[in-house]
Amino acid sequence: MTLVSRFLLAILALCLFPALVQAAPAVPPAFERLVPTAFDDGLRLVELRPRCQGCPRSRVLEFASKDAATPAWKEQVSVQDGVTAMYAYPDTEYFANVKVEQSMPGMFEKDRSLVIQHLEHTYRRLRGRLDAHLAADPEAAAKMAAHTAPGREPLVFEREQVNGIDVLSYTVNVLGMGGGTISQIQFFVPGRETIVTAYLLVQRQSKFKDIEEFLRLRTAFILGYTAFLAS
Repeated sequence: MTLVSRFLLAILALCLFPALVQAAPAVPPAFERLVPTAFDDGLRLVELRPRCQGCPRSRVLEFASKDAATPAWKEQVSVQDGVTAMYAYPDTEYFANVKVEQSMPGMFEKDRSLVIQHLEHTYRRLRGRLDAHLAADPEAAAKMAAHTAPGREPLVFEREQVNGIDVLSYTVNVLGMGGGTISQIQFFVPGRETIVTAYLLVQRQSKFKDIEEFLRLRTAFILGYTAFLAS
């Protein structure tokens, strides 16, 4: 076989079998039990970024005000180390942007309390704006009702325990309602003093075509991630 023939066969193999040459990113030892590389439904870890060197050992949560006359306030959550994990299904854009952050020693419970407060605050603020908009525009309310997942409100907050892991989230049950995040999910892992924040994303090229398909993928993500954390 000539050199040219071997080259052409190599290029053909790359085109036909991309999965064989696209291995999952290597996960640092400190995060091997916190960052799954694959899920049963085909979702895969496609990118992993370490937290920047020399960053402050904290991150800021901003509690936005309800109106311009009320100032916002900020709280700090400790971060000893962290990574950002990006997940996608084959031939789609990113499905999940996941921040995995280990608290400073002795700070996990305080950090968890602040993160819960912030998620609840964010949900209440979004819900208030949505309710005000729909109350002022009956036509928009009717359109939204027609596109909302059956039996669910347009925006919901949920707190549950899955596979022994505490899970908090809010979910927009209407695709295209605005913003880049359809659902924000928090996983709390006390034994490893780690908080996982997952943003499930709006995508132009996606595995889901409607909100019901998205909700099934969201459920699979929660079940798969919590099972991994509990293992």
